[in-house]
Amino acid sequence: MSFRALIAFLPAAACLLFAAPCGADEPAEGEAIPFLTPDEAIRKMTYPEGFEVTAFAAEPNVVQPFAFTFDERGRIWLLENLNYETRGSDTFDQGPKGRIVILEDKDGDGRMDERKVFLDRIFFPSGIALGYGGVWIGSPPNLLFIPDADRDDKPDGEPRVVLDGWGRDDRHETLNSFLWGPDGWLYGCHGVFTHSRVGKPGTPDSERVPINAGVWRYHPVREVFEVFAWGTSNPWGLDFDDHGQAFITACVIPHLWHIIQGGRYQRQSGPHFSPYVYDDLKTIADHRHASAHGGARFYLADAFPERYRGRLFMCNIHQHDVIVDNLERRGSGFVGKHGYDFLQSNDAQWLGFNMEVGPEGAIYIIDWHDADICGRVVHHEETGRIWRIAYEGTKASLGLDLTKRSDAELVELHLHPNDWHVRQARRLLHERAIAGTLSAETKGALRKILDTHAEVPRKLRALWTLHLIGGIGDADLVRLLGHESEYLRAWAVQLLCEDRELPSGALADFARLAAEDPSAFVRLYLASACQRLPIADRWDILRGLVSHEADRDDHNLPLMIWYALEPAVAEDSTKALEIARGAKVPNLVRYVTRRIAAEARASRSRPVRVEPAASVSSEGLIAWHRADWGVRGDDGEIARWIDRADRGRDGSSEGDLRPRHVEDLSGRQAIRFDGKDDRLVIAHDATISFNADDAYTASVWVHVEERQPGWRAIIAKSREASPWWGIWIDPEGRFVYGGHEANIAASEATRGWHHVAIVQDPAKGRHLYVDGALVASGDACASDGPGDLWIGGAKGVSEFFRGAVSEIRVYRRALTHPEIAHLAAHP
Repeated sequence: MSFRALIAFLPAAACLLFAAPCGADEPAEGEAIPFLTPDEAIRKMTYPEGFEVTAFAAEPNVVQPFAFTFDERGRIWLLENLNYETRGSDTFDQGPKGRIVILEDKDGDGRMDERKVFLDRIFFPSGIALGYGGVWIGSPPNLLFIPDADRDDKPDGEPRVVLDGWGRDDRHETLNSFLWGPDGWLYGCHGVFTHSRVGKPGTPDSERVPINAGVWRYHPVREVFEVFAWGTSNPWGLDFDDHGQAFITACVIPHLWHIIQGGRYQRQSGPHFSPYVYDDLKTIADHRHASAHGGARFYLADAFPERYRGRLFMCNIHQHDVIVDNLERRGSGFVGKHGYDFLQSNDAQWLGFNMEVGPEGAIYIIDWHDADICGRVVHHEETGRIWRIAYEGTKASLGLDLTKRSDAELVELHLHPNDWHVRQARRLLHERAIAGTLSAETKGALRKILDTHAEVPRKLRALWTLHLIGGIGDADLVRLLGHESEYLRAWAVQLLCEDRELPSGALADFARLAAEDPSAFVRLYLASACQRLPIADRWDILRGLVSHEADRDDHNLPLMIWYALEPAVAEDSTKALEIARGAKVPNLVRYVTRRIAAEARASRSRPVRVEPAASVSSEGLIAWHRADWGVRGDDGEIARWIDRADRGRDGSSEGDLRPRHVEDLSGRQAIRFDGKDDRLVIAHDATISFNADDAYTASVWVHVEERQPGWRAIIAKSREASPWWGIWIDPEGRFVYGGHEANIAASEATRGWHHVAIVQDPAKGRHLYVDGALVASGDACASDGPGDLWIGGAKGVSEFFRGAVSEIRVYRRALTHPEIAHLAAHP
């Protein structure tokens, strides 16, 4: 049966591609979903008068499109992700199936005429950018660079791993939305349910940068990786406006965010990496749309009517349409207001989620084109479309090749009304500066635009390029701190802090601006810059920033000031409290006091060791499992794990889910779990569920292997039927005493054997012990969910542990610290 015949019989999905919740507008279960040809699909669309839509390309020339971009010749480079199966399936073992293809319109009619494959067989391509001698590709666990210095559309060599450690927990939420920022960094997004620890190949785990939601950036020359901002949900779509402000669109939680360097944003799930965030920045949108958004692009071109310039276009996958939001300045930031529903596809197969503005000013949109909008299944592997939305009469650019333009012509393009040409020119001039081929007149021509042009966006364009090509120094940037434009002053602040070292005298200028600058926007950049400065250099700037009554209700400043002040509390709490008490922005005294108390608790929770007890009685022992008591099935794997506490709580597993018995793992027998789906299950009964006033102990000898992304359950009771208890390793690589909304975490789970014990004493709270030492404490809580106890994973979630266990004990009493120390001393 062909895919078009098949698609009519498939039920509609209830969920949204890229992690969105269910939508009420989807066809009912069992309802036929018509599959339309491109021409039929266009006839069903509704959009403003004067516009025209064409199918730039469609199946079979476009298959499972995942990301795309334009090169300096106006051609589309498309990623076809044939490794995608479902958002939860990892196809790494199947090998690379994806492709990078180049699509070109050769006659200017808005439709593809030529398709060529740049590279076949690449694993799960998720993001793409072009420049600096090649192609940059997201291919988790890697960020790849594929050289093509001669630009002949053929790789010059094998892909090089630039960064690794990108997670694949959720295939919708890995590195995506690549874009060269105005500052020359490669920017991208990352979702909340994928856990990455990023670094250059060979970087020790302790030196890697964790990210599981936010915006990151990588410098192609300095080879530096940073998290630019933390939080949101599953951002998919990133762009910069005319003044260099970053915005993203996201799925599930509110859709629109103004992204500030160093910002901590509301998360869809999970805690912030820092426990001292206390509050986070919220959406700038004053409205809600149904569900998921992607492909944010400002219309910064001239082919549409003037009223569209500066508007933020985005796809809404659930509504199968294109939406426009309007941004209005307010204080240090913006308010996002709904403009209009620009295009409705009226087609449940339409799944637009990435968009670009082309060199001629048309908007191009990737359409995954599949009825299951949550990506739980791929109904077929043969579809995909790229739509072109143009104002009537707009012809595609022909014969374009900006690499053939002179330096002077590329400078002139900085005044072009379509920002596509500006961005390409900036990158090409940067490449020529790196190669040492830039003409001597280039810097002067750009300085003339910066110094004399009447429009601030044009001045900024020149400033950004001058910064990249080495045409503006620290002294020039310090002078710009006094410029009449708040945007020029703000960007001078950011560029001065790029390398985290201020030139002589600039610190005093920062402090003066913090106290006296009338612009909340400049003060926001100063608060952001503080996070990049040594703590000793922050105090005077912070004193100035907190002195503005006008910032009391600002959307960003009170929290951005706190994020800069928080690390300083541990260094000098007296000085921090003095600043907070004089502040005219809210909550600083409360936050500083809370942070001081947290520091005091941390000092009290340093690992505490005691002499081991002579023995541990079996009183209250209700479960006891050792590796040598495992019963193997016919396949040699562990089918049943005998309980020797005489309570009949045997652990069992079946088929491919069985863990493996290891005779000698660093001198011990062990039960080894593969981290994918292995588990042993002990059926629920009331005696292994505990109320807040029950005493209990659970201990485990565990062998930790290499770091895994995300949460990993060693033992977990009632994870799917909370409230739960258990022992986990968290995304930060720490042992965790897990309790419903009451986790206790401490002590890095280093490689090798460890004894881990959790104890609840209603009179003294809960305690986490690692290798006989008390490492963390918290309040007692209920853990009486009716779910099963799993070993090696947690029921209902993908939190499987890769490693081994040699012994587990559960007591219905609180063991003393000396008793725990005895168990740790006697494997």
